Amino acid sequence: MVLEGQKIRKAQRNLYTFLVSKMLTSLGFGVFNFGISLYILSATGSALSFATNIMFNVLPRALAAPLAGYVADRFPKKRIVVMSMAGITLSVAALIVYTLIFGMSVPAIYTITTIFSIIGAFNGVAFSSSIPNLVGKERLQKALSFNQVSYSIGGIGGPAIGGMMFGFVSMKVFLISMMIAYFIALCLEATMDFELFEVRVKKKQESVTQSMKEGFRYLRTKPFVQTLLMTTLWINFFSSAVSVGLVFVLVQKLSIPSSQVGFIEGAGAMGMLIASLYLSLHNDLKNPLTFVRRSSFSMCGMLAFISLPLFLAFNGFYSFIFYMAVMFLFSALSVGANTPMGVVIQRSIDDEYRGRVFGIIETLSVGMGPIGSLIFGTLFDKVDAKVIFLCAGFVLLMLVAWLLMWSKIRVSEKLAHVSD
Repeated sequence: MVLEGQKIRKAQRNLYTFLVSKMLTSLGFGVFNFGISLYILSATGSALSFATNIMFNVLPRALAAPLAGYVADRFPKKRIVVMSMAGITLSVAALIVYTLIFGMSVPAIYTITTIFSIIGAFNGVAFSSSIPNLVGKERLQKALSFNQVSYSIGGIGGPAIGGMMFGFVSMKVFLISMMIAYFIALCLEATMDFELFEVRVKKKQESVTQSMKEGFRYLRTKPFVQTLLMTTLWINFFSSAVSVGLVFVLVQKLSIPSSQVGFIEGAGAMGMLIASLYLSLHNDLKNPLTFVRRSSFSMCGMLAFISLPLFLAFNGFYSFIFYMAVMFLFSALSVGANTPMGVVIQRSIDDEYRGRVFGIIETLSVGMGPIGSLIFGTLFDKVDAKVIFLCAGFVLLMLVAWLLMWSKIRVSEKLAHVSD
């Protein structure tokens, strides 16, 4: 009983250390990313240069993730997390030294972005696949909600702090801020027990290629995990319609001032934050997949509702209030859909395969965003925006209804209750 009590206390300490660490890295990267984005635009005046930096942030991560999954399953996860965090911290320090000697340059930014992307893949996959071992399966909902809280705070605080700093301080201050945040996170992560709930199994001696193939074969034996993964990917794909099309509609179609556009996007971040806090404070959902289905259906409705002011010709003030409410609800519902799905996937994957499975998920998730942005960006130039939002909401509704049929949900939730 004493040992069990100590284990629970360690799990709680891991949980809150995880929260603080993720908040620091999200906030540090948010400030850095905002400063870098403004620097590239002000230095080059080129949207292509800005898009190129986004490519260097996305493509290496997507390509490195399967290898990161193999490494996470093959070697101690704590070592990977700590070494990757140390690598990012040292990379920032190297960029500061380079800046002091040669000055900041766009090629240097592309280089450091690529390094961050590759190292971030190893850190992200190792950390994601470690969460059940850090906190136990009973605290997964709270841990994944805390993860969303940290991203929300980074999304709100990064641009806010970065906006206040830009123009008043040099890029070196942005870099130093990020380095300090990552160094503190590194120290915190070094204190975490990554083996607290680990199920020890004998690791097979196999090549990298064989191990990756084994990860794909294992995923094929989990049809419902595949279904949830497909649901997540489709939700993320159609969410690109919002990230690409909303600003286009607000600025080009409704002539809403840029200051109000910022508030509308901020409402989305607040929606994510409040929904994440709700799930972190709430007991584990008894029927998580039913919750996912309802949240996903409601998201489809919000996606279609974006077109409403385009049909009814709202005035500026009513459009502003309407879109703040829609973005708040859409973002909150996305957390309501994605977080319980993440909990179910984490609980369904055996420990020895979790790294490789999350490496596959990372590649697909990271890759889906740019693909969605490219497709919807092209569509918004050629097709009426209200038609796109209506069709996107309807198609996503059909896909979710098919993927999350009641029969599948009932069977899976019965199996979950039996296993508990």
